[in-house]
Amino acid sequence: MNRERILLQELEAGVLSRTPRSFERTLRAAGEAGVPAGDVLKALARGLETARARFKAGSLSIPEILLAVDAFREGVRRLQPRHRKGRGSGSAVRVVIGVVAGDVHDMGKNIVAGVLEASGYPVLDVGRDVSRDAFLDALQKTGAPLLALSGMMSTTLENMREVIAWVRRLVPATGIIAGGAALDESLARSLGADGFAESAAGVPEEARRVLATRGKRPRVKKAVR
Repeated sequence: MNRERILLQELEAGVLSRTPRSFERTLRAAGEAGVPAGDVLKALARGLETARARFKAGSLSIPEILLAVDAFREGVRRLQPRHRKGRGSGSAVRVVIGVVAGDVHDMGKNIVAGVLEASGYPVLDVGRDVSRDAFLDALQKTGAPLLALSGMMSTTLENMREVIAWVRRLVPATGIIAGGAALDESLARSLGADGFAESAAGVPEEARRVLATRGKRPRVKKAVR
């Protein structure tokens, strides 16, 4: 157990490391030691959240945050085969994720998408500055039971509210998670979301909770918009 804890601490710190080879050795060691993939994912996400906070505070440069993102993605890439091996293909849940219209900040959304994929959720990423109709079309085409919305700017919260209202109208069984710098849990609830993602590390658990609450796969209703 102490060995696992040390490896997880090294992985978390390794996301911020300037030595990729050392980070890759730690990833390999964690796999060989049988450290649970979910714990590895949480450690990687914590490391990247730390990098984001330092970048926002001005103590991390653009090249350094890009290196941290690359390290996180490499860790996620290595985790994906482990999750697929441990899950039946029929048990996977699809998620539609995107940044609402008027907002082009997608780093947080990209991180969350990577965490969900590494946790075994096939993700359809519809991008940034996404219109209401584009979200609705994606849900209708995929039948995805979960929608993850991101908003980093307070000026786009009404756009998020509109997306949620129309999802409730057309695909009411869809679970909705909202997150981003413009939100807290209370505000996300007031917009109509079922769940709130404070950080990337907690997204898989919140996704499971929301899906259990919202029930089975939605039945799509056709309507003129």
